[in-house]
Amino acid sequence: MPSVPGSARARRRSTQTGEHVKHRRTRSGCYTCRNRRVKCDEMHPICERCRKGNRDCVYPEPSTSSKSSRSGTKSKSSPEENGSSGEEYDHDPKELLPPIPDDDEDGEGRLPDMYPLSRRSTTQSLREPSDTPSLTHDRSPSPSTEGSTTITVPTSRPSLSRSASMQAAKQAASNRPWPELPQDVKFYLNFHRTKMSHHHYCFKRDHEAFLKTTFLEIAVKNEPLLYAVVGFAAYYHTLTKPDGKLDNFLKYYNKSVSLLRQSILKNRKHGLATLLTILQLASIEELLGDWINLMGHQKAAFQILTKLYSPQTIMQSETLRKTLLWYIRFDLFVGFQSNHETVLGRDWFDACHDYYVQRLRDTPNDLTMKYEERFSYSRLLATDTAILFAKKGKGVVGDEDFAAQFAEITSRYENYEKDIDPALLDPNAFITDFSGAPPRNPEDPVDPYAPNNIRGGELWTTNYLLLDFWAIDLMFKLQTSMALRLPFSEETVARAYKTCQIFEAIELYPHSPPGALIEAQASFGIATLFLPKDNRHITWLRHKLAKIEASGYIYPATYRTRMTDDWGIDVTRWWFPNDEGCPPIVRSIKEFSHDRTTEPKDQISEDLRDMKGLFSSLSLGDSPDKPPSVSGLEAGSEISPTSMAGPMNLDEALIYTGGSPDFGWDIEAEGFEGGYGVQ
Repeated sequence: MPSVPGSARARRRSTQTGEHVKHRRTRSGCYTCRNRRVKCDEMHPICERCRKGNRDCVYPEPSTSSKSSRSGTKSKSSPEENGSSGEEYDHDPKELLPPIPDDDEDGEGRLPDMYPLSRRSTTQSLREPSDTPSLTHDRSPSPSTEGSTTITVPTSRPSLSRSASMQAAKQAASNRPWPELPQDVKFYLNFHRTKMSHHHYCFKRDHEAFLKTTFLEIAVKNEPLLYAVVGFAAYYHTLTKPDGKLDNFLKYYNKSVSLLRQSILKNRKHGLATLLTILQLASIEELLGDWINLMGHQKAAFQILTKLYSPQTIMQSETLRKTLLWYIRFDLFVGFQSNHETVLGRDWFDACHDYYVQRLRDTPNDLTMKYEERFSYSRLLATDTAILFAKKGKGVVGDEDFAAQFAEITSRYENYEKDIDPALLDPNAFITDFSGAPPRNPEDPVDPYAPNNIRGGELWTTNYLLLDFWAIDLMFKLQTSMALRLPFSEETVARAYKTCQIFEAIELYPHSPPGALIEAQASFGIATLFLPKDNRHITWLRHKLAKIEASGYIYPATYRTRMTDDWGIDVTRWWFPNDEGCPPIVRSIKEFSHDRTTEPKDQISEDLRDMKGLFSSLSLGDSPDKPPSVSGLEAGSEISPTSMAGPMNLDEALIYTGGSPDFGWDIEAEGFEGGYGVQ
């Protein structure tokens, strides 16, 4: 494309011989401006160009190394000290493309050869098509894993011109080879991109394909994050191999922790890549069943998150919004399981919901915004519930005020499903064809193939919208029963059965996306507490829990110990005698997790280990005589609650290990500056 005459962008410095010379480039500008070959004003957290263009704005990690002098002398710092994996931006000028003008700038420009693929303007598949270029551009076959289906999700278009340019940028980026990386790293990045989905991360929806595009682009520029992502992908890949070994993924996890520790010791300031690294490591800890270590990562992420952003600035780009939602999930997870409120203040949850409410007003037909508004509201509702019961447990709210606030929250629960947009509940989306699925076992307490059970196509996310809310609602009913000393209603038990029914349908549906079972297991785990203890139900539950663990989600020892006590059957080692049905790699993972599980260091971590949010003096009673009238479901049991939520204690910072005895660090209560000391 010809350059614009007289344009400053078209001019290049040259020597008298006509040879091109390199421009001096700052390394502190955001990656988006670098890739677009435009000057970044380096405003934080979002530069002016990215703000005006509604682009993701991601900065390199801060560095303590000296900057280049005004005379143009290069810094002597290493790529690691600059917070990157070594990718440089001082390319030969002949390889550079002209900068891309903003919409309000004059001049012409050509799309860069790489651009963050954070926006999907048409449709996005939960699994990349078979002709999608791999990260490595090699022809080696990817390992097979569970089946997937294509689920299209329409998204709104900011404007025709913007959408067209973004679509062209996406195409250009998909054809760009990734930086030079070791072959094994490229293999697992390719596996992450082509064989995994947002369900593996328990992201309810990823309409802009953040995990397959922008997230990986950030990762290849930051080694600690890169090896955390590779370790996560290697974990799931190892599960598909009959001869899989622990070291196949642990070596990457350990390298990530080691690099993260080095980075934190070198630099007093930490950016988005560090935050994402910690969240990725937390995801691995959850899979391993080490919830104490998970809580340590969550605390570390909280400190960085609240130092870098405010409730308002975190909502200014899709990358930051996804980061916040990732953190929030762990915050709510720890709170639910330990019977404490969230660490993050309510204003963050409120700002998140307000953002999606406004976006939905601006684009009322946007299916994704309809989902995001409901998901954000359910998180806000869960937070308000936790806050109210925590206040009651601490004795800081009187009975009259508690009753008033309780009535208001109860009303919000009752109205939640009524306020779901009818477009998300379209009965035409119910899946009726289960061809290829195994026949139903007549002994199963639920019928996964019953009509009007799970939805497919564009409304696949509705299954998780309902599961997510029902789990929160069941936890609320649990807390309510604890407070009022009342048994559960028949309606509540029926809801638990419906949760189990959807879970089994997702498990058995031949076209469920990869990782679908992993994301559904949390709601299922809560619902199982409401089922009877007869042999029929216990046998069914053992099969389901074995399937979940064989899929890679290892339950902590506390859970299996509690099930042993409730069922009167020893399942502390595995769900069936003599490790029946337990893959060898899963047995190795369980033994490793047991050996490295961290002891609690404070009251919250102790409550988390004991799962007090679920098992606080919980007892299962006999099944009611009359079953609920719900298609495909059977009667459950009553629960006799006996306790209230306890107070929250955040006095002491947690010391936690990162995957081997050699990798440990401290989190100072006052924050990260000077934190993370090597033990």
